[in-house]
Amino acid sequence: MNRTTFIPVFLMCFFGAFISNLSAQEYKTFDLAKYYTPDIVRNQLDVAGSSAGLLNSSSTSSINISNNNAINYNLNSTFSNYVSTRKMIRTINAGLGFRGSAGSNQDFQVAINQQSGSFDNSAGIGTSYQLFNKTSQFLSFGGNINYIYYSTFSNKTNNLNKADRVNDNGFSGNINLYVGIGIGRIETVTDAQQAIYLIEAFAKNKRLSRDLSTNEIFSLSQEISRVKNKRFLDFRLHLIDEVSKVDSFFVANNLINKTDANYFTTLYDIWLYGDKFERKSGSTLELRLSPTLNANNSYTKKSQEIYIDSLYESKGNSLFSSPNLSLSYQYEKPFNQKWQQSVNASLVVEFTNFKYTSENLIVNTTINNSNNTKTARAYASYKLGFYPNTRTNIFAQISQNFGYNFYASQIYNDITLESVQKALSSTTSLNCGTNYYFSPQLRLSATLNIQNGLQIQYIPGNTYGTNGLTSNFSVGVNYSFF
Repeated sequence: MNRTTFIPVFLMCFFGAFISNLSAQEYKTFDLAKYYTPDIVRNQLDVAGSSAGLLNSSSTSSINISNNNAINYNLNSTFSNYVSTRKMIRTINAGLGFRGSAGSNQDFQVAINQQSGSFDNSAGIGTSYQLFNKTSQFLSFGGNINYIYYSTFSNKTNNLNKADRVNDNGFSGNINLYVGIGIGRIETVTDAQQAIYLIEAFAKNKRLSRDLSTNEIFSLSQEISRVKNKRFLDFRLHLIDEVSKVDSFFVANNLINKTDANYFTTLYDIWLYGDKFERKSGSTLELRLSPTLNANNSYTKKSQEIYIDSLYESKGNSLFSSPNLSLSYQYEKPFNQKWQQSVNASLVVEFTNFKYTSENLIVNTTINNSNNTKTARAYASYKLGFYPNTRTNIFAQISQNFGYNFYASQIYNDITLESVQKALSSTTSLNCGTNYYFSPQLRLSATLNIQNGLQIQYIPGNTYGTNGLTSNFSVGVNYSFF
């Protein structure tokens, strides 16, 4: 090759490599923050149940010492509904659960038989709304209502027909409501990130026939969001439908030059791992009023005859109320495909009132207690996430929490004690960790937490402070069957 032909060929190769690099950079610099999900509706129903039992018998020299028998069960179901449009984000969650146990114990050495059991039933429903206008201002409201009922018993009898009996019953109901106003919106951009992973993988494997425009990347991302939120009872059929729809998008737009094993294995790999880590974008500022009301009722009866004769019967009632006013800010920003930052901050003023009444039905005595507190809290955190590939993420977060209990009073049987205790607390935390997926079901996780806490308390006549540094770490392997 002579000099006159070498220079043009060299310039063409250099120009081709430069254009190819620009193409790759276009995918890497696609602005995830501009993505938004299409209108979606998603429903999910989960049902779970379990049971366990125990049969145990001990003996020595053919003499039976004890028998232990126990069985328990757990049955619960949860339903969730999620709707996201440009005008509204709504969630509805409902749950119902039953748990119970029964057991018996025979101790032949002390000649005592015991039967015991427990039962509880819980149910709840909650909802949340965000209603948006065209300038991203929103009205938020919602709340939840739930209850739990429980009952336990224990009966012991000896060979003289003397018995110890204990019965406990209780009911608890809880109501949480909120209403708020704010501006901004947080979008989930995980599907757009997965679209980028697909495009980059196909480009690397030389399966793309041409470059995708920004509008095509956006359309592919929205197609991924739609197909993920379709309802299927069979996971296998859902996976087939998802992969088929994404494949159809590439084929219909003439984006693939070769649909071979390399193409399909890459498609499946990115589809299984490309959305393991949630990515978000946007910001919100919200002022919210949140009242809470909790009521409890309990009844206990105890009679003893085996070792001591005694009888105890009581009932208790409590009422807890806690309105609070909060101002919160949330910011999510993906720097690029591999880096993400998250900022959270809040200011909360809370007023709590707790009243408790206990009655001894045997000796006809009553105890009345009440507590009132006023608390201010401030919280701020910054989190940085790194996503080197579809299977791995690494994160670090620093957070600071301040709290000040600026008023407290207590009433004990009509005796009032004001300013019983005031306290200032400060907690600084540093968290870091990583997650790695060996397979879609098998995940390795590791976390490290370092926390420093400071508290200064004032009790009339005395002021003292405490300071402590704690750290902990965890390493675990998680396997998901479904």
